[in-house]
Amino acid sequence: MTLSDVPRETLTLIERLRTIVLAESKRQNLIAASTVDAFDQRHLTDSLQLATFVSEGDLLDIGSGGGFPGLVLACVRNGPVHLVEPRAKRADFLERSAAELGLDHVAVHAKKVERVDIAPVAAITARAVAPLDALFAMAQHLSDENTRWVLPKGRGAASELEVARRTWQGEFRLVPSVTDAEAAIVIAEGVRRRRAR
Repeated sequence: MTLSDVPRETLTLIERLRTIVLAESKRQNLIAASTVDAFDQRHLTDSLQLATFVSEGDLLDIGSGGGFPGLVLACVRNGPVHLVEPRAKRADFLERSAAELGLDHVAVHAKKVERVDIAPVAAITARAVAPLDALFAMAQHLSDENTRWVLPKGRGAASELEVARRTWQGEFRLVPSVTDAEAAIVIAEGVRRRRAR
């Protein structure tokens, strides 16, 4: 999914989100200044492309920061979206933004993901938070055998996956990113820790 695939009403919502993020970025460092000119591609389309792979049911986004990909995905989904952001100032921004956009299916958890206590979710996303093996470890308690992990990992996706496979097993595949020909998204299902031999 890209911006051109989004219905007009939803596109209006996403455009409002863009305005909110850019305004807040003058007060706190939500996005890198170098990405402002390419905002739609680097932040909106980069987030929207994950919608294709995110299953129905509860979605959890780790380290939501400026709302990417969690708030963008909440604009195109009706099911519950959990945004996890331990930095108080950013968590407050996420709560205000969700309220302003009328996204009443969004819940913000102002804590580290390791301390989030909810039932296992259908899908987990995270963008630029931690290496794959660390992500699996920190959010394992929020997943089960049916959870799909949809993790944009940039140009190091294959090497991160290789490292993660030493500790974790499951079904893994790499999907090319629509925003960077050299980057990939890791899709993982049935993720569980390998048994020590």
